[in-house]
Amino acid sequence: MKIAVFASGEGTNLQALLDACADGRVRGSVALVVSNKEDAGAVRRAQRVGIETLVCPQNDHPTPDEYNAFLAQECKKCGIELICLAGFMLKIKRPLIEAYNGKILNVHPALLPAFGGQGMYGRKVHEAVIASGVKISGATIHVVDEEYDHGPVVLQAHVPVLATDTAGTLAARVLAQEHWIYPRAVALFAEGRAKVEGGKVIVRPSPHEASPRLKRALISVSDKTGVVEFAKGLHELGLEIVSTSGTYKALVQAGLPVRPLETMTGFPEILDGRVKTLHPHVHGAILLRRGDPKQVREAELFGLEPIDLVAVNLYPFKKTAAEAKDPYEQAVIEQIDIGGVALIRAASKNFEDVAVLTAPSDYDGVLAELNAAQCRLSLDTRKRLALTGFRHTAEYDAMISGAWSGGAAGSKEAGAFPPSLENRLIKVQDLRYGENPHQKAALYASEAGMSFSKIHGKELSYNNLLDAAGTWDAVSDFEAPAAVVFKHVTPAGIGVGDTIEQAFDKAWATDPLSAFGGALAFNRPVTRAIAELLSKRFVEVLVAPAYEPEALEILTKKPNVRILVRTSAPTKALQLRSIGDEVLVTEPDREITGSDWKVVSKRSPTAAEEEALRFAWTAAKHVKSNAIVLAGPDRTVGIGAGQMSRVDSVHMSGVKFKLWLRDNEGPKALVLASDAFFPFRDGIDAAFTLGISAIIHPGGSIKDAEVIAAADEHNLAMVMTGMRHFRH
Repeated sequence: MKIAVFASGEGTNLQALLDACADGRVRGSVALVVSNKEDAGAVRRAQRVGIETLVCPQNDHPTPDEYNAFLAQECKKCGIELICLAGFMLKIKRPLIEAYNGKILNVHPALLPAFGGQGMYGRKVHEAVIASGVKISGATIHVVDEEYDHGPVVLQAHVPVLATDTAGTLAARVLAQEHWIYPRAVALFAEGRAKVEGGKVIVRPSPHEASPRLKRALISVSDKTGVVEFAKGLHELGLEIVSTSGTYKALVQAGLPVRPLETMTGFPEILDGRVKTLHPHVHGAILLRRGDPKQVREAELFGLEPIDLVAVNLYPFKKTAAEAKDPYEQAVIEQIDIGGVALIRAASKNFEDVAVLTAPSDYDGVLAELNAAQCRLSLDTRKRLALTGFRHTAEYDAMISGAWSGGAAGSKEAGAFPPSLENRLIKVQDLRYGENPHQKAALYASEAGMSFSKIHGKELSYNNLLDAAGTWDAVSDFEAPAAVVFKHVTPAGIGVGDTIEQAFDKAWATDPLSAFGGALAFNRPVTRAIAELLSKRFVEVLVAPAYEPEALEILTKKPNVRILVRTSAPTKALQLRSIGDEVLVTEPDREITGSDWKVVSKRSPTAAEEEALRFAWTAAKHVKSNAIVLAGPDRTVGIGAGQMSRVDSVHMSGVKFKLWLRDNEGPKALVLASDAFFPFRDGIDAAFTLGISAIIHPGGSIKDAEVIAAADEHNLAMVMTGMRHFRH
């Protein structure tokens, strides 16, 4: 359709029509711009884009009728089919009206028939609206007849009149509506869907209205990753894009035609953006069941414009809360999304008719399906997206609940246990199998990501990961250079030294047989010297904060060894362990000794013995219960782990110690650490036979007096810590 625009002012409505023709919302083109003023901004706009202009003051013609006849003649010459008045400051007369009967539209900055008539134009209209005290104004597109601001109404848009409004502020909001509804009205005529019958404008339904194609999308995102490209793809498919706030600005800056949400609701954003999308014209448009005739009739009655796709992601509450001193700070509260959650839930509920996207990672897949399926999405896709939407809002609520209760996994306040616990985990990978080959398993991590990175080697197994985690926890408890060898989730050897090489030698020497195929952790970078030793030994996993380049060059020649880098300290987050349908939750055991360290024997430990006791106690913390550790000041020399009886663990540590003595000289102080109290003196008697001179354990048995007496009989120094370290 060829369109003529008559304008006397700056031509912002002309620009809106030009944009709508350019982006396909109007199936036509502006072929002529007419003005009665040579200096009109509308004329300059038209000339800049090469549109023919006609500047013709009315005084150039003897009478207004002759002027209108001339305009009609010029429009006919150009093949004009529709005339749009856009701030044209002259009354249209019969010759032009008859030549274009029912084909002349006008925009008026109020809700006709109120505030119309001679002299009611521009700012004067808004001043009259405010002076009258009415609460609602708006914009009207109507068909022109011979009376001022009269004729059948095509479209209207409401704009609330605020108590603080001036003519200028009200005009700005009304103009925004004009810029949207005027192209919509013109589009109806260009498509042949609107005509005047019986003094009214009758609009026939679009032939595409019943089509399953997606037609309208609401996009309002906090994370704008990929949103411009996604919106471009939707626009190219013919979807109308509605948006809000920052998303609207980002899309407009990218040159996309975007409809402001307030043109749909007739209501601006309020309360500093706290309320944008919470409106019946939004939620009704999403929740409308297209296959329900009653709901369809109701939607038509209330002027609902169906929304077929909702792309929303939520305010970054987690990031803001993590950086705040108090989760109840106002800055944190403002990141609690209300409207976005409501949009996601509404769209997810109505998945049969609406698609909801909450993650930028879904954009490409959805666009690909829309392009391949004539702008439609399968029911399976909409179900999947709806499920993702509900999970997204559930996790978001849990995040807020966790921050405010202080008890969510990973929260800064350890030791708080909320009434309900949500812990969002994302699958990293499937594992080859679980603890045994007939069991399936997978690795999950928190949103914060992995605590380690693998830089070389065979795929990690379930058991590899358990050993890697345990050995890193253990080595992290030592300040001096330390090395720990783990086998089946318990230490096979621990050593400290002045250098990491010394620590490694001591740890490996504890039990070389058990170290075969084990996991090793270091709290210092792995050196070339260690790598050369390991190149001749079979190990499954290495964990360290770093590796010297020469060490990596050697180690990476072994294709199967898994080399992990881990730099963060063991987490203080709550620890979760499944026991079937139930989950046990506990604080992690991050203490070593309590404040009740006391000597309970007649003899106090020597300096060498005390050094050995402190080392042995730290080592015993990581050994499976019942745990017994024989150690000198800087190394373990015998470990008894996981026995049903503490006496059996003492015996096992002695067996390992005797094997150790074959190749090593006895330590300058040999001590024993027990992870829990001795229930009877038999454990002390058995320990004495190993040649120890001091014992450390928590104490707390009803037989403590008997146990202490046994130590005194054997002239052993005994320390009680008052803190137990069971490890099941």
